[in-house]
Amino acid sequence: MKIKPIILCGGEGTRLWPESRKKHPKQFIKINGKSLLKHAIDRVTGVNFDPITICSNANFLDQIKEETKNINCKIYVEPAKKNTAAAILAAVNDDDLTFYQPVLIISSDHIIEKKIVFQKQIMKLSNNLDMYKIFIFGVKPHYPETGYGYLYSKKINKNFNKVYKFIEKPNLNRAKKLIKNNNYLWNSGMFLSNKSALLNEFSILQNKLALQVCDSYINAKTTNHIVALDNKYYSKIKSISFDHAILEKSKNVFSAKLSSDWKDVGSWMQKWEIEKKDKDNNYIKGNILKNNVKNSYISSNRTIVASNLKNLLAVDNNDVLYLSDLKNNNLKNLYPIINKKFPKITDQHTNTLRPWGQFTNIFVGKDFQVKELVVNPGAILSLQKHKYRSENWVVVQGKANVTLNKKNISLNKSDSIFIPQGAVHRIENRQKSILKIIEVQTGSYLGEDDIIRIKDIYGRV
Repeated sequence: MKIKPIILCGGEGTRLWPESRKKHPKQFIKINGKSLLKHAIDRVTGVNFDPITICSNANFLDQIKEETKNINCKIYVEPAKKNTAAAILAAVNDDDLTFYQPVLIISSDHIIEKKIVFQKQIMKLSNNLDMYKIFIFGVKPHYPETGYGYLYSKKINKNFNKVYKFIEKPNLNRAKKLIKNNNYLWNSGMFLSNKSALLNEFSILQNKLALQVCDSYINAKTTNHIVALDNKYYSKIKSISFDHAILEKSKNVFSAKLSSDWKDVGSWMQKWEIEKKDKDNNYIKGNILKNNVKNSYISSNRTIVASNLKNLLAVDNNDVLYLSDLKNNNLKNLYPIINKKFPKITDQHTNTLRPWGQFTNIFVGKDFQVKELVVNPGAILSLQKHKYRSENWVVVQGKANVTLNKKNISLNKSDSIFIPQGAVHRIENRQKSILKIIEVQTGSYLGEDDIIRIKDIYGRV
């Protein structure tokens, strides 16, 4: 029987700020040429696996669609963030899953390079499943990591151990003690079970949550491959992790030591370790001139000159530059302060992806802002109107076909048009090359939620 992969694609990834933002979290950050989500998808794709299910929320739906183009998958969309227990159960309820089908639950922010070794272990371990067992993959600790949870288990046969205890992220002194005992492993956050076992555990240990999730699933709206869970029932669900809801209470949890490599990309130091580096052990991204720079991470969209430095972390985005000692990066404690003082730069990038292309915030002033819109060949924005703002468009590259109320207008390079407040409008790129438009918005409110969509080919109405 084929294994059903479920990928959890939520979270904010605050320790990879400023590359990771609330509306563009770390699972969409690229490592070695592709996003962490794409790494996860590739890891559970093959002849032994069923089509993937991805669990996320509406904020990330456009980005997930972009990452899963030409991939046969199903996307479960939470109407509110309720942690991992509800998301996992919703996906397990899926009618396409047979009752005893193996289910593999993984996160979207890990790196496993030995894909074949990982898949072989999954297949072998799945032969030990029954209507009760939940397997968790443990990782042998290489050092006293304080950013991971730990599990304590003892061997009961040659294939797996019985788990007796879970340890929250420990302080450094406790982590040093834990790794001296071979029975303690890092909790990888990856689980293998089957539908019957998971439904059984939820019904016994989290009966109220299970009924609420079931009601939300039954009343969900499904469009193509997207399952939008019903908010009426989902909003009442207790926010709780799968670990706290099930694993720490169940008597049917077992562990297997992961045979493959594994890295959780939870810090800049860990990202630096994974990325390909130059002869001086530097990860360099962008137009960087360096002189006597070693063991550093430097990323920028601008030209940077760096000299006589080591262990430097420099992440330069369009709106913020973050500098730190790479090996002594205190972002975990610093982030809440940044978020409180500068909420805009923790929320989103100046560059935002959309299903039709992307836009970049160039300048924000009092009651106005300037954006660059890049519309992909053949793409079309939603037919929409705005309650609080008007817009001026200037075509700087390509040719635009514009709908303005009942008029259809063609705009060539250097042509412009005014979109009054409340007017129905849309942009279409019928060409085979990209379309670029400079947009100047003016009004009393300029938020992205001031969009009333009338028609949309991407299903956002």
